[in-house]
Amino acid sequence: MFYIQSKHGEVLLKPVEYSHNLKNFNLIDQIIDERGVKSDITVFLESTSSYHYPIERFFVTKEYKVHTVNPNIVKISKTDLRKTKTDALDCVLMAACYFKEKFKSNSVKTSDIYDSLKTLNRQYLAYEKTITSLKNRYVRLLDICIPCHDVLMYSPNGKPNKAKRYTAKFMNFFSQYPHLDMIINTRIDKLANVLNETLELNLKKRLTQEAIVIKAVCKESYAGVESTHTEVDNLRQVIDTLTNLMKTQGEIASNIIELSKKTKYFTNINSINGIGELTTGQIIAELGDINRFKSYKEITAYLGLDPILRQSGKSVYYGPISKVGNRNGRKVIYTVIKNIVRTSSTKDTNNPIYVYYHKRLAEKKPKKYATVACSTKLIRLIFCLCKNDTFYISQTFTT
Repeated sequence: MFYIQSKHGEVLLKPVEYSHNLKNFNLIDQIIDERGVKSDITVFLESTSSYHYPIERFFVTKEYKVHTVNPNIVKISKTDLRKTKTDALDCVLMAACYFKEKFKSNSVKTSDIYDSLKTLNRQYLAYEKTITSLKNRYVRLLDICIPCHDVLMYSPNGKPNKAKRYTAKFMNFFSQYPHLDMIINTRIDKLANVLNETLELNLKKRLTQEAIVIKAVCKESYAGVESTHTEVDNLRQVIDTLTNLMKTQGEIASNIIELSKKTKYFTNINSINGIGELTTGQIIAELGDINRFKSYKEITAYLGLDPILRQSGKSVYYGPISKVGNRNGRKVIYTVIKNIVRTSSTKDTNNPIYVYYHKRLAEKKPKKYATVACSTKLIRLIFCLCKNDTFYISQTFTT
């Protein structure tokens, strides 16, 4: 549905429906050109899943000023009490919303490098979700076929290290020996060779001792299924799929880092302790060009981290965060806070995020609440560094 209206309320084109294809996009462009308003017009549309991308791209290519906004903004802006809803009325409502509301520069279509970064990050997050699901499946199958797998994952200090089950070394090992009986019936030297296959160095001497321990532990355990059971094949298939997905996700991560380094504020954001190259790229991917925000409060609202505030008379209610913004960006910021808190405990105890986090914990706030509370502080820090083109300097010094 297309509708053209001037700021004075003059209707230049009544709501009209055209097919969603290039021929009709060109027809609208021609109509606008005939009315002589192309230089003054702004294309205003809602973000609707993937359907708005073709029309957004068309008008950006034609050098129009394009605003793409959250549909909730238009919905909230409605002042009519009637519940009637048609596509034609939606066009009129959107026009009224555009002239009524003051839209920030962050709703304007950005350059290709930020679009590419956002696309890469969304792909990375999609893979992450799939990988997490497969990891859960992987552990479940290990519990059935190799119940003692937790005992095999140990650190040099003798403590269990469950993360080792996802390393190339053990995933390759369990792919070739997906059942207890297969491990028990294999020679020690062959087990050591398989453990060494994914390693760059020849560590067969040390791995021979590890293979002896693995075999001894397996002899004391008892699998939930026979070695010929379907679940054994399922385990091997899950490992192969998981390995390929993790490899592809790693390639996507490399692309995010490489592309984000070409943006203006990469080094500024990356200077903060606890924010690595990948998370820096993800922050830039979700925020885009920081210059389009006039204050850190705009970023907070953009990510849906602004608190809900309701006031009636003397009653004031401070609610949770609104969550109406960019949820992927919100997720990235949340992950970054956890990384900063973890790394700052040994490297930068004066980090303002780390200090504020423990201040909230001291107030008997839950860890999740403290993490969310730190998000605004991190956004303020990032905004300050980028706007002033400065770098974070740790205040923790060691001698």
